[in-house]
Amino acid sequence: MEPVMLVEVVDDHGHVQQRQRVTGAGSQCRIGRSLACDLTLDDGFVAPEHTLLTLQQDGRVLVQDQGTRNGTQFDGVRIDAASGRLIAGGELLVGRSHVRVRTAEAQLAPEKLFRRDIRRRHRVSLAAAGVFLWVGFAAFTAWAQAPPQAAQDMVVAVLLAFAALAIWTGAWALVSRLTVGGWQLAIHLALAGICLALWGWGYWLYTLAAFAFQWRSLGPFTVALAGVVAFVVAWRHLRYATHLPRAAALSLAVLAPLLCGGVWWLVDLQVDQRTVNRVVQGARIHPPAVRVAPSMDLGDYLTDVAELKREANRNRQQSLLESPVLDEKD
Repeated sequence: MEPVMLVEVVDDHGHVQQRQRVTGAGSQCRIGRSLACDLTLDDGFVAPEHTLLTLQQDGRVLVQDQGTRNGTQFDGVRIDAASGRLIAGGELLVGRSHVRVRTAEAQLAPEKLFRRDIRRRHRVSLAAAGVFLWVGFAAFTAWAQAPPQAAQDMVVAVLLAFAALAIWTGAWALVSRLTVGGWQLAIHLALAGICLALWGWGYWLYTLAAFAFQWRSLGPFTVALAGVVAFVVAWRHLRYATHLPRAAALSLAVLAPLLCGGVWWLVDLQVDQRTVNRVVQGARIHPPAVRVAPSMDLGDYLTDVAELKREANRNRQQSLLESPVLDEKD
């Protein structure tokens, strides 16, 4: 097989902008801003004839900088203009442009397993369902409080729900645009809407069950379930919006439930203190042992009352004899 190399110009997100294929030992590819070059770059930091690539018999490529001011870098090291450098493949920095060189000698990554991503296929439907559930929860919560102006409060709640979705989705869409070169609005909106809807309706169901059935053990389980939802959503956001390694994405996804849980706890603490229906569930109070006396007959009860009255009269007479009450006129 004769030597071959593929020269590609890629942007900051790894997308190929230009591509040039060169075959045969001794073949060259000139890179620069000049139209006479084989690969013309629209980069003000690139010289008219910046870099020369020469394909060798053994399949490697000799990279030679043409004495430019900004030079040519490979793996962060500037290539000597006099001697050049032999490479089997990799990425060159020409001016501020990224040029990827591929040869038959370069090792290819293993084939990726193709998986049908349900979220990508049905992202519009999932986004619509998430928005409907979240906005419906906001409207239902405002209606359940039965304010004097229910319609006005419901409109305010719906607007706040849309604002929360817009901030959440917009932040992740901006991260996607900066890192992978695409907004990914539908998939981020679906994740945000479903997560907020699960949190909102789940919290309402928890409060309802805790009040109706007095399930004290339901609280830790609900918190753990909310944390799992936050972890999964953050993990998918990071996978769609960044090129982070799996370990780094997992680490950030683990921190997300802790952050969201802390914010939720602070907000609930402030709101709950102002709720008139707030019930503080303290420790269980067990009364001491109670001795139950047999019931008393009414006649016996009246006899005891008469005896008490006679005793009280005797005590009163005795106190008057010992300390008579004097008339004020005397």
